[in-house]
Amino acid sequence: MWRSSVVLPTDRRQSLRVTTWGHTDRYLRHADSLAYTEVVDAGSSSLLKQDATYTVRRGLADSSCYSFESVNYPGQFLRHADSRVRNSPDDGSALFRQDATFCARPGLGGTGVTFESIGFPGSYLRHHASQVYIASGSGGGDGHDRPQTLTADSSWVLAEPWAP
Repeated sequence: MWRSSVVLPTDRRQSLRVTTWGHTDRYLRHADSLAYTEVVDAGSSSLLKQDATYTVRRGLADSSCYSFESVNYPGQFLRHADSRVRNSPDDGSALFRQDATFCARPGLGGTGVTFESIGFPGSYLRHHASQVYIASGSGGGDGHDRPQTLTADSSWVLAEPWAP
């Protein structure tokens, strides 16, 4: 099992930028409680910039890992449910804490950081068709869990926050 980890600064605002070639102007953001990637730049709306900024916290289920708290919805964290990543309020449950905790690993794509689900080892925060999931690459076809693009689509760069 892959155990190497990456240490991130906590209690600091960051934006997560995609590292996939041809998509490096896209950032993880939430909209209608679901996680997506979207182009964010200096001309983007204030709301989009806030949606694309998270405070990196010590992991809710494991303090050696990380959780991502929404800047514009304090108390809501990125978490997965049925593989789809979303913003959800912390309900205090053990399941929520597990679903909202990701361990930082060296980027599978050779750059950046890959975030492994603590509750589903071997499943990583990844983007596919502008949506964000956790995936292991064990699926087939053109879905979010296909192995062909998992490596490239599971690496992120922690960037300066769009909402300071």
